[in-house]
Amino acid sequence: METTIKKLERLYQADKLTPEEREWLAEYIKGDISELYLISLEGFNKNVLEEKIQLDPNVSNSILHNIHQSILPPKKINPVKSLIIKIAMAASVSAVFVAAYLYKNQLDNWINPVKYQETVTTRGEVKMIKLSDGTEVWLNADSRLNYPDKFKGGVREVKLIGEAYFKVMHDSTRHFIIHTDKLNTSVLGTSFNIKAYKDDNTIKVAVITGKVAVATKGNALKQAPVLLLPNTQAVYTKAKETLVSEKLEDAAALADWYQGNMRYHNTPLTEVIADVQRKYNVSIKADKNLLNCTIYADFKNLPLQKVLKLMGALINARAEKAGNAYTFKGKGCN
Repeated sequence: METTIKKLERLYQADKLTPEEREWLAEYIKGDISELYLISLEGFNKNVLEEKIQLDPNVSNSILHNIHQSILPPKKINPVKSLIIKIAMAASVSAVFVAAYLYKNQLDNWINPVKYQETVTTRGEVKMIKLSDGTEVWLNADSRLNYPDKFKGGVREVKLIGEAYFKVMHDSTRHFIIHTDKLNTSVLGTSFNIKAYKDDNTIKVAVITGKVAVATKGNALKQAPVLLLPNTQAVYTKAKETLVSEKLEDAAALADWYQGNMRYHNTPLTEVIADVQRKYNVSIKADKNLLNCTIYADFKNLPLQKVLKLMGALINARAEKAGNAYTFKGKGCN
């Protein structure tokens, strides 16, 4: 039966790996790679090992730096052999162990690379995405989510433009981080809604269950992260560059859109119009005298015409159609 050492030596000599060999090597480097040390040691010049010649520390550091900067192995060389040769170039036996750990992740990424995917929704469209860790994401209209096909390392990260409702699978060892234009939202496992459209004046993170930490990107404002509990919301105002938290009566209502509902509680008319435009893929405007109005409403899977009629009644106006666009006109709110 072929031992691990013998198998590594054979792969070292091979010009090409089979899919089975790649899979075996991917599993091997996830654990103890001491056998790889032995093979790398054999790659040293025998005279160097026997005489225990040490390179000048500056030269040694320079070599290790150059090794670390080499992201991909040469195209025409077996990456296993390339890895071991690079390790063997290290300045001393102790450097072998350092270099081996440096290249462990590199070899793993070559054998089992992470592929990034992007899901995009158009106006009037909602999509559900299930990530590799079991996390479920509902992507609202006119949004996009960038995510890896697998999560590797000590953190799970995705990028969001637009609005999404997250049900994050709990993992106490790896935070789940959502990157938006101005904020980073970090959780271990919880459900929450993020609304981060580029055209909106604010970014909002509302927590339904669990705990969520929200921080400005790069902590440019030198603000401590905002810790959110259920029925609380973080609001980042783009113009003022401020991040504050506020209590909510029912955070779940803000995320009810993924089930087709639209609920509003003292919400500015401009924000409601933006939501309706995305959901129904229409163009809506309002006269200036109406823009100070706010909406209290619960639109449960209603057709567009009923939504427009209800909105008009709430702001003392009517929706007039011209072509494919609507304009609210009326006396408005006091």
